[in-house]
Amino acid sequence: MKRLRVGGPIAVLFVMIILVETLNLATATTSPTMSSVTIANHQTSLTLPSGGQMYIFALASGGGKTGFFTNSLSYIQSPWSVVNANGNLAAAVAITTSDTNSFTTSASTYTIAGASVSGFGPIPKVGRTTPILYPSINAAPGANGATALPYVNPAWPGSLVVVVAIAGGEQCISSITGLPGLVIDASNSNSGSPAIVIGHAYISSGQYQVTEVTSQCGTGQTPNNGADLIETFIFLPSNI
Repeated sequence: MKRLRVGGPIAVLFVMIILVETLNLATATTSPTMSSVTIANHQTSLTLPSGGQMYIFALASGGGKTGFFTNSLSYIQSPWSVVNANGNLAAAVAITTSDTNSFTTSASTYTIAGASVSGFGPIPKVGRTTPILYPSINAAPGANGATALPYVNPAWPGSLVVVVAIAGGEQCISSITGLPGLVIDASNSNSGSPAIVIGHAYISSGQYQVTEVTSQCGTGQTPNNGADLIETFIFLPSNI
């Protein structure tokens, strides 16, 4: 599991997605789709409708001791989580073929979210011994001002980008910018629970910088509880 130890009341998170169109298709492709986007405040487990090809889960903790997700396909993408200045996990994202996920926490506030994705290229079989960047599923994360390493990926018309933004601790999400056509599918920012925002956009090729801006929701909060994570997943059509 990859973790970043960072903190601070205001964070601007950068994710650089470099997409290069490498194939000119003469025929139309079938675009991947996202559905069943759900955010559950003050819950530590979530079950989404079955039938999806892949499920994305996110968690946000208010600052107490928190564990990572029970289900995660780390052989496809290394799990990403962020700990706050106190050393407690405050935000995490996982992908899995299971429609259910859960975590444990001693924090007083917490949030779990999930989304189902289907219609993209094949998933690697279980048994790979090292994490890989699979052509049909790619990710680029960033946290608390850190710029993610750029990824160079093939992008075909109809490629789906899923954006998961998390403001762990006592943070609110002010904005998510930089991805043309971004649609916010679910958000609980400013709800009083740790914030998670999930959105999507369809792209073909180009270079994008996705920026999340967060800040403390109110006065009297503890900056050391804050830590923020943004993750972008790129899903390519199934018939490329």
